[in-house]
Amino acid sequence: MTGPFSRKQIQQKREDYILQVTEEILTEKGYYDMSMDEIASRVGISKVTLYRHFKSKEDLIFSLLFRDMPTFFQELDQKIPTNLPVIEKIESIIYLSMLKFLQRDSALSLSFISSLGELPIFLKSKQEELEKVDNALADYLLPLLKDGQSEGSIDSSIPPELLLGTFSGIISSLGLRDANNNISEKELAEIGTRLYMKAIIV
Repeated sequence: MTGPFSRKQIQQKREDYILQVTEEILTEKGYYDMSMDEIASRVGISKVTLYRHFKSKEDLIFSLLFRDMPTFFQELDQKIPTNLPVIEKIESIIYLSMLKFLQRDSALSLSFISSLGELPIFLKSKQEELEKVDNALADYLLPLLKDGQSEGSIDSSIPPELLLGTFSGIISSLGLRDANNNISEKELAEIGTRLYMKAIIV
């Protein structure tokens, strides 16, 4: 099949392979020793072609970490019934979010960023995009946290924004693979969800 659609499919497959190779090199060498030349060489394309897909190493890393996040938030809408009580809805969102981050095939995840504290310098240029990821989760959880506080099931003495921030802290600790080697992602997500719910419920 020829035409724009088939070309788009080919480009998408190449892009996926570029990201796969990028992850391999990143795991082997780290960000600073990884070069666009080596990525292009391993993929089997010219550096010019590589730059047509990704303008910089920053773009590559950002795509590797977060490219599937918008789709995930759409999936939340489909998986979580709208008629669930507030607490059950929050618990479902937290569990699915933690499981998503922990089950990523990539050795990199949100925990990679969270565990570093300050935003790494090589992602400073992606501040706006990263804020969109944070805001997407906030859009789901903040209204529910406020509803839970209003009905008295969630601690109202703590600002909801701080309750939301607890998620990042928990996912960071769960993402420490060496410490959690013998625990499955599902079990870790269940543990993390219990920790979060205990932290917010009165």
